[in-house]
Amino acid sequence: MTRTPPQQPLSLAAAMLMALSTGNPAQAQQTPPAGTTPVLPEVKVIDARERANSPNNGYQSGIVRSARTNQLSKDIPQAITTVTEQLMLDSNSDTMKNALRHVAGLTFNSGEGGRIGDNIMLRGFYSFGDLYMDGIRDVAQYNREVFHVEQIDVLRGSAAMLFGRGQAGGVINRVSKQPGLVDRTEVSATVGSYDYGRVTADVNKVVGENAALRISAMKTDAESSRNGVETKREGIAPTLRWGIGTANEFSIGHLYLSTDDVPDFGVPFISRAGTVTRPQVTRRPLDVPVSRFYGTPSDYERNDTNISTGMWTHRFSQDTEIRTVLRVADYKRALWATQPTLGGSVNTTNVSDATAVTRRTHARGAHEQTVTLQSDLTTKFQAAGMKHELLMGIELLNEKQDRWNYVAAAAPATTVGNANPDPALPANYGNRTRTNRAGYEGDSLGVYAQDQIEFMPHWKLLLGLRHDRMDADYYTATNPEFRLKYNEWSYRSGLLFQPNDTSTYYFAWSDSFNPTADLYQLNNGTRYDAERSRTVELGSKWELLDGALSLRTAAYRATKFNERNTDLEQANTSVLSKERHTDGLEFEAAGRITSKWDVFGGIALMRAEIDEVFAANNPNIVGLRPRNTPRYTGNLWTTYRLAPSWRIGGGIEAKGNRLAYSTGGTNQAIAMAPSYVRTDLMLAYEQRNYDVRLNVLNLFDKRYYDGIYENGSMVVPGTERAVQLTVAVRY
Repeated sequence: MTRTPPQQPLSLAAAMLMALSTGNPAQAQQTPPAGTTPVLPEVKVIDARERANSPNNGYQSGIVRSARTNQLSKDIPQAITTVTEQLMLDSNSDTMKNALRHVAGLTFNSGEGGRIGDNIMLRGFYSFGDLYMDGIRDVAQYNREVFHVEQIDVLRGSAAMLFGRGQAGGVINRVSKQPGLVDRTEVSATVGSYDYGRVTADVNKVVGENAALRISAMKTDAESSRNGVETKREGIAPTLRWGIGTANEFSIGHLYLSTDDVPDFGVPFISRAGTVTRPQVTRRPLDVPVSRFYGTPSDYERNDTNISTGMWTHRFSQDTEIRTVLRVADYKRALWATQPTLGGSVNTTNVSDATAVTRRTHARGAHEQTVTLQSDLTTKFQAAGMKHELLMGIELLNEKQDRWNYVAAAAPATTVGNANPDPALPANYGNRTRTNRAGYEGDSLGVYAQDQIEFMPHWKLLLGLRHDRMDADYYTATNPEFRLKYNEWSYRSGLLFQPNDTSTYYFAWSDSFNPTADLYQLNNGTRYDAERSRTVELGSKWELLDGALSLRTAAYRATKFNERNTDLEQANTSVLSKERHTDGLEFEAAGRITSKWDVFGGIALMRAEIDEVFAANNPNIVGLRPRNTPRYTGNLWTTYRLAPSWRIGGGIEAKGNRLAYSTGGTNQAIAMAPSYVRTDLMLAYEQRNYDVRLNVLNLFDKRYYDGIYENGSMVVPGTERAVQLTVAVRY
């Protein structure tokens, strides 16, 4: 039997980049219309195990679509992780949060500051203000799906030069599925433990010589290993694309996503009594079964998201194009959630099943609207004996947000041993009477330019500069009119040394800003200087096995100045720290070791510290590790083809302990979520036109906590062991 060599995606980089513009092989072979730039034929290499019509066949993207230009990862002087569609399918990741479990150096907050939706820490810094879809800002509070997503790029480091206001951790960008010129349909259905049910469809239809329509759809209805917690989601994402491969290409698409969940605010932390093994840690999670849920089935988290996007790409030549995008987005949300709390005198020695649990109500809603117009010009040219890759652009953004609380009635108290998930509720429980309204309308203008210069063989220099102006009008219950203005510069630079086609060594420096006014709170009439972030990074990237396997490593220091974090829905301001930093070391591998063995894994080691606080805050937190920043995180997902139709695989997710504490007061009560290792398993039977896949989540039924409320009041348990069976049909 002849052994099939590993696939070589990166060695075919030129063909892959060309395929992005042509859509598919069929289009590449057509004669271009008169007056358009000829497009060379696409070269497609298919190894022995590639299935017909499969959109993605590995864990190695090769091409990064989140740096304003389509580039190979090795040409970007920055640490980048790409979660591919195949990785999401194999691990049965049905939300962005689940997909990001494969990213080292990333953790999740739970309801921090009254937030709902995706709440992420990257390299120990908040990243909920750095969420994007197809390079357009998408920071509203909702739980994001992946049924319409082709890949997720995590671009680490201060990235405000590329995207505008941003944090020190990096940018998380979802890349939407786009129509191509090959008819293809895939329908899948998943059933599993805890009444899990999910149906997805992905249909691509050619509707003209250079036009195609793609529709992705999803419906999910699932309960949880937490009694009473459930989720209902449905969504559809149609996109029409025409002029594919011609000088003028257009697309128009829409994403509709609706969620109706019973939210989970977890279990409370409880004070330790007696000897404490770690002197600074005084609280730990309440020791109750994972299934015990202290909320009510009448609690709700409802979100309706509508995002419409139109795009025009004009290609002047093979090396020069301008891309203009107009996006209109509308987000509506409502939350009524129960947070369990214990009395201050309760500790591990006097707690019992009869101990009272108070149910605190979080009740709020919001309506957000954004309009974004963005235009990027990219070109390649030679001047003064040097090669240039130039990016110039402009971005206009209008944001409107209206927020409010609901007049809240609390659920009756219960006890530790009797969660009583269906109590008799007050008549006005869950009402929609609004109070404490607040909001703002802001206009932003950003202009930017970047040039990557090959100034001598094997050496490239990246220089980028951006200026952002933000004008915003605010109102709160106590301050009906207040205006903020920001004028900030952001910088990006990097030096690359590429001695050959398979290795890159780089040094990068970037500096960014974030006004925080739109993300954390509404300032209540007080102007604060913008947060500033600075990242210094030294890294290397290698391509092994003829490009089939990518390795990278990076050492960095990320520093944040003027940091603050406060309840999004409250008028008061709470400053976390004046300055803090993270020193980190990362390792990552993605790709194919042999024709049968695929791997995706990473390790992130972080040493973070609060360096300085403002005078109004607790000086005792200086020197502490920042909240929800573990010393280490690691992940590994790998699959092996046992036979032509059978694959087996699995994954490991590991996180070190994470701290949670309040920044106020003189006595520091520090809570700790313990470290954990979670193991998943996959078995797949694959044929040309259908697949059957079995996933086992948390194989060893490990108790762990994946979401942490940073003030030390609560923590959310992860899933108990769950089994899911998926059948996918393609034609």
